[in-house]
Amino acid sequence: MLYPISYSIYWLTGIPESTARLLLTVILGYVAAFYYDKLYIHHPNDKINQSKYQPTASDRNTFILITGLLLSVSFSGWTVIHSLVTTALSYGICLFVGESLQNRVAACALVWVTNAIYLLGGYYYMATDEYDISWTMPQCILCLRLMGFGFDYMDGGNKVNSKPGTTVSNNSLPMSFDIDTPLYTLPPFEQVMAYCYFPAAFLVGPQFSFSLYRRWVDNPNFLGKTVTDWDETYKAQRRYMVRCLLLAIFYLGMQQLVGASYPSSYLLTSEYQQLPFLRRCWTFLVTGKFIYNKYLGIWLLTEGACALFGITYDGEDEEGNAKFGGLANTLPLQYETATTIDDVIGSFNINTNLWTKYYVFKRLKWFGNKSLSQGASLFFLAVWHGFHFNYFTTFSLEFLYTQCESVLRRHLMPVVTPLISKNSIYRCIWKGLAWMTCSMTLNYAVVGFDLLQTSKAWTAYRSVYFIGHLLIPLILVSDKMLPKKHMVRTNKNKKVE
Repeated sequence: MLYPISYSIYWLTGIPESTARLLLTVILGYVAAFYYDKLYIHHPNDKINQSKYQPTASDRNTFILITGLLLSVSFSGWTVIHSLVTTALSYGICLFVGESLQNRVAACALVWVTNAIYLLGGYYYMATDEYDISWTMPQCILCLRLMGFGFDYMDGGNKVNSKPGTTVSNNSLPMSFDIDTPLYTLPPFEQVMAYCYFPAAFLVGPQFSFSLYRRWVDNPNFLGKTVTDWDETYKAQRRYMVRCLLLAIFYLGMQQLVGASYPSSYLLTSEYQQLPFLRRCWTFLVTGKFIYNKYLGIWLLTEGACALFGITYDGEDEEGNAKFGGLANTLPLQYETATTIDDVIGSFNINTNLWTKYYVFKRLKWFGNKSLSQGASLFFLAVWHGFHFNYFTTFSLEFLYTQCESVLRRHLMPVVTPLISKNSIYRCIWKGLAWMTCSMTLNYAVVGFDLLQTSKAWTAYRSVYFIGHLLIPLILVSDKMLPKKHMVRTNKNKKVE
């Protein structure tokens, strides 16, 4: 149990006990990864290790299951029962409905309903006026994991999909959800349990398919992918782990040293309300920025542990350099320099976005409308976060901002493109304005997400006169009124270089 240690950290540093417990659990994931590497990874060039006992996939799976359960108990205490119950129920549904009754579609539907009801029930039961770290945190990660497992199990019954034994693609799809995701047979329960309690991913992600986990357990030396130089690959693995760790320390350190001075609760105080308008706007946006930073820090910290396990190995680049960013949940450089909301979506909470795209968005093609599918996907993510109305308004703002961004680019690019193509100064100015606009809109929107209560969000946004809300109808209405004969539609995926 980590409670005594986390309470000690709270008294010494002022870091909330639950936050300290979260950080300690993630850090212990590095310990599990270190011992996994020492016990089960044998260097192909090490003749001494080759003569030792060769562990089986079952041995490795048992280690993952035991260490994952120990970490989960350390974090959640007796409330770990919730994850155990939902994992057992989901597997039992697949075993009885899918295998015995031969109805994988019904099994998938029941897995979704069971996990959704259980998670939402937990949110309702544990709801408070503040953002709390409790057993619902790992439960929401588990919920998506089991829902995805249910879909993979259903897909395995679709003979049209592909055939058993299909090899994975060559990086044509994201590593976390490659083309081998369908499960043609129901895996053993102990493997599913280990997958759900993966020591470096059960608490804050990242999300990935069961097939990736099984491929990694069966092929411990970097998933059986190409390795040109084993020594250099191991060095690259350690470098990537250290990179993640240092970036995590930077973001979390900045959060503690600077972000602590910009809590979202400050936006509700009379002191803040009395600041000059421009100062209020600046403080509001900086607060939003640091709300994002805490997520970046914890995701980078857990990514380092995943890299140390070796499950993030993504082959080699064209120059033969090993890549370990296969399960990156954030790309700091791309995120910090994003000039479009699409750039942010592609660099923030990456694997959850990929999960939603793969299991929700693409399966809503029958809507026949991309915007409807996108809106439904965002609604699903809002529900997944909980009942607070601000979750829905935040994701609604994200959706509307993407629409506004499309409108602005459609009107401005025909004018801007000739200028920035001929003058590098204009190009820099345009990029700077795009970066500022993107950053301000997202930092503005996330404040309500962090405040949770509608009354609190209303107070905060009222202090800046709802400027970020009012711009939305202004832009969308103007789009209907402006002449369209000079507009040029631009491809969203095409970026101006």
